[in-house]
Amino acid sequence: MSRDIIPIYSLLSLFLMCLCLVLANADVECSDMMKNLMPCQGFLMSGDDSPSVDCCSQAQALDKQFAASDKPDREGICSCLKTAAQMPINLEKAAMLPSLCNLDTKIPIDPNVDCTTV
Repeated sequence: MSRDIIPIYSLLSLFLMCLCLVLANADVECSDMMKNLMPCQGFLMSGDDSPSVDCCSQAQALDKQFAASDKPDREGICSCLKTAAQMPINLEKAAMLPSLCNLDTKIPIDPNVDCTTV
């Protein structure tokens, strides 16, 4: 394994361990959500020019969950993504994901988003 890849996997592992907690006010488990979005890693963290079909499929599933959720669950999903946005991802690419994957609700992936407004 290349020495350049080891720090990325270490950070990703640490991130996933941190997300293993269930949000107290919602039925959203961040670890499951992040595991489902792993196909987006190549686009968000690496040099992939566009999200994979699997990435968009998982993002669309999350989009549907977000749209069907009540406010506490939407806030929980937003909080998970807000935490994810603090990791070494390309925030410009994260902002493009909703349009590239044809998401309806435009879930924010932003470290500065106010999740109480979603």
